[in-house]
Amino acid sequence: MKQLTPFIDAHVHGFLKPSDSKRFKDNVSALIDHGLEKILITALPHHDFTYELKISLAPQHIHPALTGDNSDETALLTAWTHEYGFQETVIPFVDVRFVTEHLRDILRASRASGFAGIKGAFIPEPDRVLAIRGIPQALGISGQRYLHIQHELFSYAQELNLPILYHINLSQYFEWMCTVLEAFPRLRISIPHLGYSLRRITDILDRFEHTYTDPSYLIELLKKNNPRYRSFIQNYHTRILLGSDAIIVSSPLEEILSYAHYFSNLSIAEEMRHRILRENARTFLAVPA
Repeated sequence: MKQLTPFIDAHVHGFLKPSDSKRFKDNVSALIDHGLEKILITALPHHDFTYELKISLAPQHIHPALTGDNSDETALLTAWTHEYGFQETVIPFVDVRFVTEHLRDILRASRASGFAGIKGAFIPEPDRVLAIRGIPQALGISGQRYLHIQHELFSYAQELNLPILYHINLSQYFEWMCTVLEAFPRLRISIPHLGYSLRRITDILDRFEHTYTDPSYLIELLKKNNPRYRSFIQNYHTRILLGSDAIIVSSPLEEILSYAHYFSNLSIAEEMRHRILRENARTFLAVPA
């Protein structure tokens, strides 16, 4: 596999367990060898979930990465990043989508231990696209309580100046997302998968200055050279991040690199290419050049 144009992957999941140490080291090292400059990896804090609950909240392609054991993924990510000397490469994000208590304390502690951002998700009811349960129903909290937690999350993120990678289906929850972004205008947020709606993500990017997106999980569609997506990439190249949505310890290397390959070889201006491959991520993450 040839060396790629240097890139930043701004959307990778951990789903770590203690036995994954070597795979973590080998995969990050291999990615660096192929041009990786930095990688955003999300990690869950300690959670006391049954295996059945985990499965009900995870899309089918995530199931092989799950076990019945509950670990503090944030501790594993921190330990392995230091043990293998990846401090300049790994950008850790704490995944708080299932946190229902002590959110502020968890975010402050994570920030103090080196976490540079937040992963969240808005799944207030069963998701027909992902075929998973709604988070409040699964965790036994009311819908109103769930909305309050989301509001707290955005408030703390803006207060602590932490960027958010936030999963939301804009075809269903566009108005809610706009209300949040209006309330927190300084928030840096990336909405992956083009928000499941090219029209709605375009509206978001037009209306709100500090918003970004990535086309993760859409690689096969991108490869078909659809003119609507090509036009979107050219018109919004300053707001698109490279994100693979891969699992760092279980996804094949080729899958993780597929988006870097796509944008490295796409027929666009070099300035556009470099913005998508890494410069936009630097702005979103507030990483010095």
